[in-house]
Amino acid sequence: MMQEGDVFKTKSYGDLIVTKYINSQAVCVKFVVTGYETTTQAISIRRGSVKDRLLPTVYGIGITGDIQVNVNGQYLKEYKIWKRVLCRCYSVGYQKVQPTYIDCSVSENFRYLEYFKEWCNNQIGFNSVDEKGKPFALDKDILVKGNRVYNEDVCVFVPSEINSVLTKRGNKRGDCVVGVSKYEGKFVAKVFTGKRVQDYLGIFKTEKDAFQAYKIAKEAHIEEIANKWKDQIDPRVYKSLMNYEVHIDD
Repeated sequence: MMQEGDVFKTKSYGDLIVTKYINSQAVCVKFVVTGYETTTQAISIRRGSVKDRLLPTVYGIGITGDIQVNVNGQYLKEYKIWKRVLCRCYSVGYQKVQPTYIDCSVSENFRYLEYFKEWCNNQIGFNSVDEKGKPFALDKDILVKGNRVYNEDVCVFVPSEINSVLTKRGNKRGDCVVGVSKYEGKFVAKVFTGKRVQDYLGIFKTEKDAFQAYKIAKEAHIEEIANKWKDQIDPRVYKSLMNYEVHIDD
């Protein structure tokens, strides 16, 4: 019979120690590495199948804790969002395809699914969808331009239209500044006002003049989008969009 102090190995989570034996159906154990404590069956201990819920098993950083991530064959919405964030920040393979996420990370709190789940359910827009039925997406840098850390103070849920209006398209403009392309020795200014839709703003003698035309049109378009979604987004997002400034080095 198992006794207090007995040490057993698990298949994937290191050693555990028996802290209290009640009966074969209720054995209290504590994992050596993390200190995680749980009650399990003796047969699970002998098989090495007991799981340490405090071990970071998602991309080597995320901790699921006691959250049941799959309910009736469906993964939790919060879990899917959380896992995508961790993938962006810590998957080398993903970053080879999307290098803009290199050097991104998550806060200490966001490492824990339990915290992230509760945080999500307290956010404006988490359960919202746009006019096409698409769920609002988690954004990390609308409130703080250039932010590289997913954290509870600056992350917000926004419709894809807002995400799209702030997306940079450096690969579309070549060596010119944002919003400008070169054509026959002159400079063309265009602004995206929808998916695959561009408004032609004119041809200019200098790159600076072309950028200025783009800046005015782009900021006006961002304000238009902000007002469209004003009643459905976090007030902080609305304020950030209304104060958004396009810079020549964007």
